[in-house]
Amino acid sequence: MILKMEKLMLYALSEDKQSIMDRLMGLGCVQMVPPEELDGFEELGALAGRDAPAIYEYEGKLSEISSALGVLREYEPKAKLFAKKDSVSLDSMLALDSTEEALKIAASVKGIISNIAEVRSFQSADQFTRQMLLPWQRFDLALEHLSTRFCSAALYTLPLTANLDELRQELDNLRAPLEEVSADADQRYIAVISLQADREAAASLIKERGGLPVTLPELTGTAAENIARLEQKNGQYEKNIQVLTDSLQQQAQSTKLLKLAFDQLSTAIGAQRAKQNLLLTERSFAVCGWVAEVDKERVEKALEPFTCCYEFQKPAAEENPPVRFKNNALVEPFEVITEMYGLPNPQTLDPDPLIAPFFFLFFGMMLSDAGYGLVLAIAGFFAAKMSRKGTFGNKMFRLISLCGISTVIWGALYGSWFGDIITVFSKTFFGLDVTVPKLIDPLQQPMTIMIISFIFGAVHLFVGMGVKAYLCLRQGDWQGAIFDIGLWYLVLIGLPLMLLGGTAFEIGKWMAIIGAIGLVLTQGRQKPNIIGKITGGVMSLYDITGYFSDVLSYSRILALGLATGVIASVVNILSTLPGANIIGAVLFLVIFLFGHFLNLAINALGSYVHTSRLQYVEFFGKFYEGGGRPFTPFKPETKYNLIESKEEN
Repeated sequence: MILKMEKLMLYALSEDKQSIMDRLMGLGCVQMVPPEELDGFEELGALAGRDAPAIYEYEGKLSEISSALGVLREYEPKAKLFAKKDSVSLDSMLALDSTEEALKIAASVKGIISNIAEVRSFQSADQFTRQMLLPWQRFDLALEHLSTRFCSAALYTLPLTANLDELRQELDNLRAPLEEVSADADQRYIAVISLQADREAAASLIKERGGLPVTLPELTGTAAENIARLEQKNGQYEKNIQVLTDSLQQQAQSTKLLKLAFDQLSTAIGAQRAKQNLLLTERSFAVCGWVAEVDKERVEKALEPFTCCYEFQKPAAEENPPVRFKNNALVEPFEVITEMYGLPNPQTLDPDPLIAPFFFLFFGMMLSDAGYGLVLAIAGFFAAKMSRKGTFGNKMFRLISLCGISTVIWGALYGSWFGDIITVFSKTFFGLDVTVPKLIDPLQQPMTIMIISFIFGAVHLFVGMGVKAYLCLRQGDWQGAIFDIGLWYLVLIGLPLMLLGGTAFEIGKWMAIIGAIGLVLTQGRQKPNIIGKITGGVMSLYDITGYFSDVLSYSRILALGLATGVIASVVNILSTLPGANIIGAVLFLVIFLFGHFLNLAINALGSYVHTSRLQYVEFFGKFYEGGGRPFTPFKPETKYNLIESKEEN
């Protein structure tokens, strides 16, 4: 159901501002709204000011702690699989007593990361130098002696295609011997020693053959000596990095404190943003918010200790209060379906109790394998246990678990447990003919399932039309309920009855005739002239094609159910092809697990999408009015810790 909302108007003394705001945050049931929505804002706004919250200061601190947590995530001790989050009192969350120590840890982590980056920078530079020197490690001349007053030792790279013998002979004519130091898959590395006077001539000859000069860093000693020194330095770099990494692992022991500080700052930012909704004078303040009627008593109890004036107001006709659902444990998971589509207008009704049975039913029929249903039910159950209650994720996991239960039921009716694996496995490995009991065989009785799908689809559509009629009556539009919905009921029920023949044919015929005549006479009633009224009435009969196409849309229930079963059977055939031997058993396990996992993933997603489509298009199309906005209460914003729910007396 959609909870009815009322607007809270609160006026209190400035000295109680912090205490009152903390109380309201602890309640978590008041959505703050801009002061412009306060009665008499024009007059109040001229007398009062707005708070200047310290949001940016807190956001800067939060960013530092968040960065530290991101770094330490891979070093912190791994949490147990079903570990629960720590519980913290609201007073502790509001105290901000952990932030200073957490900021020191964050600064230390930042310094360590900076040092690691610096060491890696030096290491990278030395590795680059080492790579430059590697081709010259057999060149035994010290690098600082490559040039003297009279002689010069020049280093070059030369393409492999160059004729080395011809080049060596030409250089010998210049009394410039050539030494091939090394070669790789792309080029040769050569050294040429010449007189200073002949250096340019030698370089010209080498350049003609595609050679390029090589300039090495200014180093002392031979290339081999420098490579050895760089390798030694690299070892020291690795030791330094390991020491710094050990420091990070040590700091990771403090992630609990960092997480508490993160949540404290997140909560403080939320509180500071809420202050933007206050109107302040020197001695008082005013605030406006939305509260569900069921929470009024809690708010009143929280405000009792303070000297304040408050009142609850019913929303005006032009106002659009936020939407908050309240459903039982079985319906609540289906709220995610509505939330993903868009919240309903608060003046209509909550579609979730209507969605729940049909979504449960259709999903199970589409996936239709009891083995897959067990996997979904168990996985969804444990995932929901690990997530925070009331969150979108928690409701989604519970939805998956419920859909898994539906799939088990329909899969058992179809006799499908991971397809026909029981029969195939027993025959292949034990030579036994095992038959799994089933009420309906989708492959042998597809028309039966299609008819069942159409019947369920028609009921689904009729419920949607009935909701529309109810909304019309609630708004005082009896004509819309009778003429726009009731007459269509006569036509849409009468036509199928005619197919049964006999007495049913006569009843159906007259129902359809009366309904059609009624539609012709009433569907143009909004038109201004008689011709428009008649034309509108006659043309309305064309809508019957839309209703029948909607019913045909439910054939997807059969299609997806068959797809799941057929693919599962193919996987089972492939997994048992190698036969009843050791290799066959291993291959069976691999193919079975991979094939069924893939089939489950694809068809579970397809079942979710197509079941949702039946709700969004066929069902919602009959009555749904969107435009609602979510209820976002003022409450502690935490990610890593849970708040102990304790309301003060």
